[in-house]
Amino acid sequence: MNEHEYRRRIQRNRIVQEEKKRIRQQLRQIMVVCALACVMLLLCCLWSAEPTYAKTNSGSASGSCVALMRWPLNGAQIVGKYDAPKQQWLPGHRGLDLRADPQEAIIAPADGVIAFSGSVGGKAVVTIRHGGSLSGLTSTFEPAKAERDVGAHVAKGERFAHVEGESDHCNDHCLHWGIKSEGRQYTDPESKTRTVRIGLKVL
Repeated sequence: MNEHEYRRRIQRNRIVQEEKKRIRQQLRQIMVVCALACVMLLLCCLWSAEPTYAKTNSGSASGSCVALMRWPLNGAQIVGKYDAPKQQWLPGHRGLDLRADPQEAIIAPADGVIAFSGSVGGKAVVTIRHGGSLSGLTSTFEPAKAERDVGAHVAKGERFAHVEGESDHCNDHCLHWGIKSEGRQYTDPESKTRTVRIGLKVL
């Protein structure tokens, strides 16, 4: 091997080593970015999560955090989670079951109008048709007995009914709360009770 070939090999090895070093630096940077993204995602999830024992203060959250709806029972405790079917005709659990005692007060989760009060399939049902930012949504409660007439306006946090009657959801010791749209698409009520941050976008 002559000197020229020797120097060329040394230069090639140096280039290869520098390339490997550059690749390692890029991989470290990518790992740092991924780690930071995971931490931010975890913090966002922890910030938005609500405990099973729901916050039930009737006022809106302080600052710029607000909840679209409040829980219909004071000290609400979820005993049956929302589990909607993939297709409308399939079985599922289209709402939440909240632990409740007979005659316990039911509170309007949001402003609206009492749209129905009566028996459906042998179960006592009351519904509230909401307006404003929740226009098109209807809350259903079972078993429930209305204390206001159909057509009466109710405000968020106002008592409008009480738990009364039989239910096949949890041995007569719960209130079933469902939310559906005009197209009979159901929504998880728990998602409406979480506080969300509202702000103005700077242009």
